Amino acid sequence: MKDPRTRPLRLSLLGLTALLTACGPGHGATPPAGAASKLPAGAAQAQDRWFVELAGDPTALNAQSLGAQQAGFRAQAAASGAQYQELARYRTLFNGFAVQASPADLGRLSRLPGVIGVYPVRQISPPKALNTALGAQALQPDVQSALAMTGADLAQSQLGLSGSGVRVGIIDTGLDLGHPAFQGRVAAGYDFVGDQYDASVPGSVPGSVPEPDPSPDDCQGNGTNVAGILGGNDPAGGFVGVAPGVSLGIYKVFGCQGTTDSATLLTAMERAQADGMQVLNISLGVPFQWPQYPTARAASRLVKAGVVVSAAAGDSGGAGPYSVAAPALGENVLAVAAVDNTRVQLGNFSLSSGGTPVGYQPVVGAPPAPVGLSLPIGKLPGSTPDTDNDGCAIDGLNPYAAGSLSGQAALIRLGNCPAREKILNAQNAGAQAVVLYDNQPGLASVNARPVSPFDTAAIEIPVISVRAEDGVRIDARIAAGVRLTVNAQPQPFDNPSGNTVSPFSASGASPDLALKPDLAAPGGWVRTTTPLKSNPGGYAVLSGTGLAAPQVAGIAALLLQARPGLAAGQLSALLMNTAAPLPALDGGLPAPVQIAPVQRQGAGLVNVLAAYSSPVAATPTRLDLGASLTFGPRSKVIVLRNGGAQAETFRATHVPAQSVGTTGAGRPASEQTARMTINGQNADGAEVTVTVPAAGETELNVLLTPPSRPAQGQYGGYVSLTGASGRRLVVPYGGFVGNYQALTVLGDVSFDGGRTFKNFPALYNPRTFEYYPEGLNLAEPPVYTLKKVQVFDDNGQEITVLDAPQLLVHFGHQARRLTLDVLDASGVSLGTVFTQQYVGRSATALYTDASSDAFSFVGWDGTLAGGQLAPSGTYQLRLRVLKALGNPAVAADTETYLSQNFTVVRE
Repeated sequence: MKDPRTRPLRLSLLGLTALLTACGPGHGATPPAGAASKLPAGAAQAQDRWFVELAGDPTALNAQSLGAQQAGFRAQAAASGAQYQELARYRTLFNGFAVQASPADLGRLSRLPGVIGVYPVRQISPPKALNTALGAQALQPDVQSALAMTGADLAQSQLGLSGSGVRVGIIDTGLDLGHPAFQGRVAAGYDFVGDQYDASVPGSVPGSVPEPDPSPDDCQGNGTNVAGILGGNDPAGGFVGVAPGVSLGIYKVFGCQGTTDSATLLTAMERAQADGMQVLNISLGVPFQWPQYPTARAASRLVKAGVVVSAAAGDSGGAGPYSVAAPALGENVLAVAAVDNTRVQLGNFSLSSGGTPVGYQPVVGAPPAPVGLSLPIGKLPGSTPDTDNDGCAIDGLNPYAAGSLSGQAALIRLGNCPAREKILNAQNAGAQAVVLYDNQPGLASVNARPVSPFDTAAIEIPVISVRAEDGVRIDARIAAGVRLTVNAQPQPFDNPSGNTVSPFSASGASPDLALKPDLAAPGGWVRTTTPLKSNPGGYAVLSGTGLAAPQVAGIAALLLQARPGLAAGQLSALLMNTAAPLPALDGGLPAPVQIAPVQRQGAGLVNVLAAYSSPVAATPTRLDLGASLTFGPRSKVIVLRNGGAQAETFRATHVPAQSVGTTGAGRPASEQTARMTINGQNADGAEVTVTVPAAGETELNVLLTPPSRPAQGQYGGYVSLTGASGRRLVVPYGGFVGNYQALTVLGDVSFDGGRTFKNFPALYNPRTFEYYPEGLNLAEPPVYTLKKVQVFDDNGQEITVLDAPQLLVHFGHQARRLTLDVLDASGVSLGTVFTQQYVGRSATALYTDASSDAFSFVGWDGTLAGGQLAPSGTYQLRLRVLKALGNPAVAADTETYLSQNFTVVRE
């Protein structure tokens, strides 16, 4: 039952896809009586791997105390009758275990004395290097402009820095040990899983069990991509990374294909610390989590122990805010966003009317444009560069007349409807190719794959995308007749989105409203190394935040070479202080909102030269302002410390940034900004002069008044300081507009591409694979025997399941705590049987396959809070979720779900 006091209208947090969730037909509709649904094949596999955390910080416990505590857990677990398999034990960065257990047995483990938290062990896919269609391009020097963007080229050539003597660890897919860019550079390494391992493989299938070995040779590729950017050095190949002199520690956590998991990642983190790594790069992670997730907390402990940790923010930019990954979410961990390179290599075509070639990007889900393709260009009659619905269906009908594009390449402007719809309409009208041009600045990365399992239409013609200005140029020439001809060789182009945040880069803040990411670095269209066995050329142009993180790790190594005594926290602060805020891609906005959101870039683009030369540091490095309804105007103190021999004078001012809407999809219509005073003086459009004495410090008293819009969105900006010597410092700030607790956690799920939605949470029967959506009136309550039974899944495979009640839960936002209670037939609580702290959100509300992460399983094993068996009878399950930053004493901060009645029959 939905309690209207605790279940307000759900606000989507998952970008455009989830926006459909909030308004899709059938959302929230109560199903008819008796209409149970069945989970699709593959969806019935519940999460069965978990971290179990014990009380006590491992960094504060000696080995004897830690061992005794963990031995006590094993003994208590055995006495409780809980069935589980221990997968890993952690000793230095996390106090606890990784275990395999059913949702029901997990409840029993969670209630043991000394257990303070359970967290899902998540599968992690290797970051997919984007723009892989460019992988075979020639080794043009233009694509190495990423080094110049951060000052790394001058740090090498003018300061003589290479990272020599610094040990840098990389946790990833390993390294091509035969690549010429890494010869003699690997100082430590280990393969934790073996070539055959794939975490997604069921336990009885070969490859499901790790087979470690000493050689971390890469057979997937991403680790070699990362290592090249961080520290590759191949003079003969014309390639150099950020820190070509570092010693590398290579920690392989992937097999040759498939996934790894966060338990293996945590094991590798402990090994990197034991091997004495000074800097650690982690270009993988689990999105939508908390800073308290085990890998994030372990990364924070690494920083506290003196290791600089640079971690990819994640490539979940399309999923809206609150999508930054763990371990990047960890406190003092440098979460790195991606910035597009200023120069890119592109496939291109010439126009018969002359002029410079037009660079293009391939469209995902369509065949590539073959070299030599030559076609006249046509378009929809009457369309112009201002047409928003160009190529869209009208009342369900194709806007193009049958055969009207026969033998032509169709020019279509993006906007108003999915690109896939436009492409299929043109294809059905006879087009032989499609040229899409953007409706906003930049070069669009277009995905035309189907989003619904019911969409089976095939795109059979080449499709490419070009810049908005190129589309306008082509449009003007169609009337006179113009052809395109695809050229053989890629060419370098100025990137229209260069020096702006890459669209795929994940958005903050963290669920506790701490500002993340921390920094940005080149990660869009960057040239790097690839394994020779998959690409004999050894190099490619790729994209991803996983390629931005090693830029920062390499810069950290350069600074550690220059200042060996610099502490990890000090180095991280220095990099953030001296970063440069990035402009928004849609420039030309009225001042003062031309800066991209801080929730997408943190302090801005990292610069090693600025960090190297700055004698002044600002603390804290960011201002987390919380929710405006809770706090209103906030007063913060920034301390400027001068380690130099001369006084430094700065002009301090307020630089507002763009805000972030609830879904993160596009810029909010209203660009209200916060107001700021510094030391009691107006800093909005004005400057406040401050002086920091030599070897002394000065305080800035900052008062920030939040805006009133966008409602339930995020705002932010910078305290910007410009020195008389030209030095610049920034301190970013961010906050939430309005009532953070108004964001809804428990949401609904669609299994048909967003056309209809099932009312979740739902009671689930693992024996029949049926679920009963919330509000469904059952003619007969489902019966559970609480025994293990053998059943056949939809693929005909026999599996063993516990015939016990479970819940299917979609988390539309992160939750601070989840509590599962059992109620008797009269509705009286029999106690709490499962508690989970710091619950991450679901990736999507649209289920397409088993990897969708649209919902989670929460189970009950039939034991009560005191451990005794529940007798036969009628029961209900009550699920309560305390919202992120919610107050347990405030009823509206908790959402509640009550299942249908079910029957337990013990034989």
